[in-house]
Amino acid sequence: MNYEIANVGTFTNTVDSHPKIHITRDQLHSTTTGDEGKTLFLPVNISFLKQFTQVYYEQGPIEALRLAKSHNQIVVSHMASLLLNIVDYMQKVRLILKPNIRYSGATLINKLGQTRDWQNSTVRFIAWHPYCTKLAVVTCDDSVRIYSAESSYHPILRCKQQKNISCVAWRPLSNTEIAVGHEDGIIVWYIDPNSLVARPSISNAILLYRLHHRPVMSLAWSPKGDVLVSVAACDNTILVWNPELNQTSSLKRPCGNGNVFVKWSPTGEKLVTCSDGVIFRVWDYRNWECERWTVLSGRVQAACWSNCKTTLLFATTTEPTIYGVIVKSDLIFTNDLESSSNQALPMFDVSKMDVNGITIGGLIQCIESDPKGKHLAVMFTDTNAIAVFSVVRLPTLQLIPGSLVMGLPEEKPSSISFQQNFEAGACLTIGWSTGRIQYYPIIYTDLTETINEIAPLNLSLYKSFNASHY
Repeated sequence: MNYEIANVGTFTNTVDSHPKIHITRDQLHSTTTGDEGKTLFLPVNISFLKQFTQVYYEQGPIEALRLAKSHNQIVVSHMASLLLNIVDYMQKVRLILKPNIRYSGATLINKLGQTRDWQNSTVRFIAWHPYCTKLAVVTCDDSVRIYSAESSYHPILRCKQQKNISCVAWRPLSNTEIAVGHEDGIIVWYIDPNSLVARPSISNAILLYRLHHRPVMSLAWSPKGDVLVSVAACDNTILVWNPELNQTSSLKRPCGNGNVFVKWSPTGEKLVTCSDGVIFRVWDYRNWECERWTVLSGRVQAACWSNCKTTLLFATTTEPTIYGVIVKSDLIFTNDLESSSNQALPMFDVSKMDVNGITIGGLIQCIESDPKGKHLAVMFTDTNAIAVFSVVRLPTLQLIPGSLVMGLPEEKPSSISFQQNFEAGACLTIGWSTGRIQYYPIIYTDLTETINEIAPLNLSLYKSFNASHY
């Protein structure tokens, strides 16, 4: 339907209680560098040691060495110059081994992340709570806004340590904890449901940080919520966190310069991780052994698990195709047919095409499967229509094209997510670049009890809409 006359309530009342979200630019917080207050004070003469200490704590050891290099004492100046030369040499060696570190965290997140046009979008990431109608929305002012159907109170998670947020993940078996991945590490926030404070304090959070593990690109809690897995663009080590103890175990295999994506299987037995190169791996959580796979070119951009909980669907940065590989409990990446080889099978070609003057398809930015596994949503890199597929197994898994979801002419989709506790079917949620959050409910059941509440004029239109999603 045309946006001006579209009304989801005409067809179903399942999303009537969902929070209405449209974040405009005037609702955002202004970003500050922290140096504005310095202009209010007159310069004074202070000792070199005090200057050195102040610069060290505020700007880091490198800037402190640059200050010492300009000192009038020759010994101090020469020692600082020598140390700076050693640091520069080590930095050049690191650049050869890990080219990603030459880029800023914001550049890497924009280039390698799941969000489309991360740098210019108002909405940068959305994530549903596993058990209740509660949505976390990441905005471009480095804030995480929590919206709930049960309350009009919307906490805002924001602190100076939280810069360039790339992803968020709700903790399973918890109603109050959410992990936020950003440029320099991870913050696990605790949101007190009984508190009416609009902006919770950082004292209600756990800060997780490791040197060189930055920027954090993707987070995944285990289904039991006991461990948190994180990957970073400048670190090829996969970290498994125990947040309460601030302890980590590392999974390291020589591949690429870093990792950009991680996701648990629905059963919790498997974990897929994708590097910034041609390699991706599926780990067995029981013994942390992995199966190594490679793509022909580019890298894996997006991946998700299918409804049978054994098939991994993924897409690369160089081909407009959805691939699938079958993962079994004992023999990884084997097929039901004995004669088949251990290869990824092309499931659907989504090359660009023109439909009534609208260009759809192309390279894939993100794919998401609904919790029941009956639908797959695909967001593209260059086109604005989101494709929704039906997932069936007859007997092999197949993707059947179903719907195209489009926004306003000036809008681009930034992030997509399926609601985790939508009992009536599946609810695709789309964060648009303008700050608007859209709900796209797909009803599985025959809602006979609601037909009587709909006006007779709209009855035929309702039946047509409902039948198109079976």
